[in-house]
Amino acid sequence: MTTVQSNDSDGRYEVFEPAFDRRQAMHIFEALPPAHPMLALLEFDVTVPLERIEAMRRRGVRVSLFAFVVHAIAVAISEHPDLNLLPHGRKLVRFEDVDVSVPVEVKTAKGRFPRELVLRRVQHRSPAELYAEIEDARGSHRSHGKLSARDRWSRRQMSMLRFVPGFVRRGVLRRYMNNAFLMKRRGGTTLVTSVGKYASIPGFACSLITGPRAAAFAVGGTVEKPWIHQGEVARRTVLPISIVLNHDLLDGAPAARFAMRLREILDSCKGLDAPHVVATATPAE
Repeated sequence: MTTVQSNDSDGRYEVFEPAFDRRQAMHIFEALPPAHPMLALLEFDVTVPLERIEAMRRRGVRVSLFAFVVHAIAVAISEHPDLNLLPHGRKLVRFEDVDVSVPVEVKTAKGRFPRELVLRRVQHRSPAELYAEIEDARGSHRSHGKLSARDRWSRRQMSMLRFVPGFVRRGVLRRYMNNAFLMKRRGGTTLVTSVGKYASIPGFACSLITGPRAAAFAVGGTVEKPWIHQGEVARRTVLPISIVLNHDLLDGAPAARFAMRLREILDSCKGLDAPHVVATATPAE
């Protein structure tokens, strides 16, 4: 319910209850345990991957740069599994499979909000397969109002938590986030979000939180800029990626080695030559 009010001091303003999706995010953020983040702001030359993706599209293969980046991150994490840690009580669990949480923005009656989609075993899947699953999830939400059965479960649980006192709600959420196996099943082992598809603006975006995960990634928008390529200054397409690392779970050296491997995968276009699945869903908005 929204009420419009005004007074001489503050002028005209609206007072309203936050939408369920916004309140859900507020509840989760207030329950997050304190952490000590490290931040890496990296840039990658994606000129060749974009050319490869465009050639694939001409052959009828549905794929995107974001899907390729998600694949590359998962492969690099699988080779550097200290970035695939989750806390479990007083212990840590290092998972083999990289399950990636991808926020997918959808249109609701209250406006546009991100919904969580968890892509499973991403290190073994091609960028085209990942693109297809993301687009199928968008189509499922347009048709049925949910990304997946797991999406319906999480929303039902969060809806129930609205009616309990704040300290109880925070305790339940913290207990959930401190269970590595529940967290992996419901929220994945890492998170990759993209802001670049909404605005092609140079620069980085980062949230400075990873939740209970060891790492979280924010993909920016591509820009053309001068770049040293093969010993010469050339105009190249560059992609900014910010990496937030949980220093409680991870040290700087393994994070640096991971970043070097991620660059190698992106430079080599690893995954763009694998067998492809043609996505039949409509292209991303």
